[in-house]
Amino acid sequence: MRRVSENVVVVTGVDPKQALEALQGLELVEVRAAAVVHRAADGTLTLDHETGDAVSFADRHPRLGALITLLLSPVDTLLFGNQLVSLFGATEQTAEELAVGHLAQAVPAGSSALIADVVEPDEELLNQAVGGRITRRPYADVERELSAP
Repeated sequence: MRRVSENVVVVTGVDPKQALEALQGLELVEVRAAAVVHRAADGTLTLDHETGDAVSFADRHPRLGALITLLLSPVDTLLFGNQLVSLFGATEQTAEELAVGHLAQAVPAGSSALIADVVEPDEELLNQAVGGRITRRPYADVERELSAP
């Protein structure tokens, strides 16, 4: 039997609303929170109007809301600006090694994505149901980075 894992997933390459419907239709996968986001050509990330604004989303879903709020920074600022070093003390790590940086890079400029906090017993369930490109990081890694001094 496989171990159940809690992950933050970013789904790209498919319609994010269809990906969310597919994800919510999986009986064995628990969706704790999900947001549809759009990254503009300049790197700015915005929430889908149905998701609501960042403050209300963070109030409803504090765990994923903290990540979404951080990701609302332009990707170049998030990955290469002083925020990365000050937030994560990351001078010894590359952006790709950081969970938050890895997730931010998963949403390319000019595209939309689904970002979700899920509990899944088997990653293949989500992979087969949702399609597209799925980037995963353990929620514990994301949480550790978000709570770093």
